Amino acid sequence: MNANAELMDHVSDAIQPAQQAARKAARTLSAAKASLHDGTERVKTTARHAADSTDRFVHSNPWSVIGVAVAAGAAIAILMSARMHR
Repeated sequence: MNANAELMDHVSDAIQPAQQAARKAARTLSAAKASLHDGTERVKTTARHAADSTDRFVHSNPWSVIGVAVAAGAAIAILMSARMHR
């Protein structure tokens, strides 16, 4: 075997672990992307259901929602007023 062929064999042997690591990293990245996509879709679906439920509740109980909003606004105003007088 000549020197060039031996050198190529050594280089090939040295490169194989790096190639295996690169393939494993690519598989791991692909799995992470798929998992992130699934999680994102679940969050979107949950948020959509929550928004729909809230919309239905507000439309069926408008005066209750107005009362809660007024109470929350009054509480915030009282807290802000007390804080500003310190």
